[in-house]
Amino acid sequence: MDVAREAGVSFKTVSRVLNGEPNVRAETRQRVMEAVARLGYRANQHARSLRAGQSRLIGVFYSNPSRNYIGEIQIGALQRGNAEGFSIAFEHLQEGPEGSVLPRGGAALAGVVLTPPLTEDRALIARLIEADTPFVRLSHTEAEGEVGHITMDDEAAARELMDHLFTLGHRRIGFIAGTQSHPQARLREAGYRASLAAAGIPVEESLITRGTFEFESGLRAAADLLARTPRPTAIFASNDDMAAAVLAVAFRSGLRVPEQLSVTGFDDTPLASVVYPALTTIYQPSREMASVAVSMLLEKRSTDGPGKACLPYRLVVRETTAPPEA
Repeated sequence: MDVAREAGVSFKTVSRVLNGEPNVRAETRQRVMEAVARLGYRANQHARSLRAGQSRLIGVFYSNPSRNYIGEIQIGALQRGNAEGFSIAFEHLQEGPEGSVLPRGGAALAGVVLTPPLTEDRALIARLIEADTPFVRLSHTEAEGEVGHITMDDEAAARELMDHLFTLGHRRIGFIAGTQSHPQARLREAGYRASLAAAGIPVEESLITRGTFEFESGLRAAADLLARTPRPTAIFASNDDMAAAVLAVAFRSGLRVPEQLSVTGFDDTPLASVVYPALTTIYQPSREMASVAVSMLLEKRSTDGPGKACLPYRLVVRETTAPPEA
C-alpha cells in the first residue's frame, strides 16, 4: 500500500489510524496522516462506486500550513466518512490572487469540505457550484450554494484566553497574528484587541506581529516581540505551532517559562501537550468540526437550507502561564 510505504509503517498500522483505533502513538499517527495528505488517499471502493454511477468519495480541500491542525481535520473526516462507507480524498490547494483551481475529478465527488482559508476563496466556490458539487465550509459566514457551515466562536475564545492572562496579572501582552486571509485569524486578533479595550489598556501596535501559522514564522515573530523594551510579560500566539516557536526562542534567550514569560497558543493540537512546558491554549474541536462537516454532506441538507453548527471551545490551562515576576 502506497500510504504504508510512504509513512514507513505496516499496512495494519495504516488501517488502524484510518479507522480511528486507539493505542497508536501520536508520532506514528501524524506520519500516516502526512503520508495520506501527500498521496491523496482514495480507497478502492471509489472505483466501484463510480462504476455504479454514484460517487462515494468526499474531498477535503486545505491550504493551511499547520500540519498539526490539518492532521486533526483528516482524522475527523476519515473516521466519519469510513464509518458511513465513504472514502476521503485530501487535496492541498495553493492560494493565489486568481483563486484556487478545482482538482481534476472534482465533479465526481459526492461532496467537498473546505477548510480555512479556502473557505473564503470565491473562485473555488464558484467552480464547485458550477460542477454541482455540494460543499460544507469550516467558516463563520454563510456562502451561497453551500450545504452547511461549521463554526467556533474564535473571538470569544481569544477574549477568554486574554482574561486568563489578565487574571494572572499580565498587562503587557504580545500577540502573534495568523495569516490575514484566514477569517479565524482576523477573529482571534479582534478578540485580543477587544479584551485590551475592555480592560482599559491601550493597544500597542508594536506588540502585534504577523505570522503565517507556521513554526518558522513564529520564530521570527517571537524574536521581534522579545526585542521590545520593555519586553512583554506574556505572548499570545494565534496557533500552537507559533506558540511552540515562542517557547524555543525563549529557551534560546535564557528566559524561563512561565516564570519570566507566559505563553499561550490556540487550537490544542497534539503538539500542545508534548512540548515542554505543556502549552496553555484554547481547545478548538477541529476533529469534531470535520466529522460534522462530513455528516452534513451525507445528509444533503441543502434542499432545506444550509445546515449550521457552532461547536464549543474551552480554555486548557497547562504549564506555560503564571503571574508575571514582581
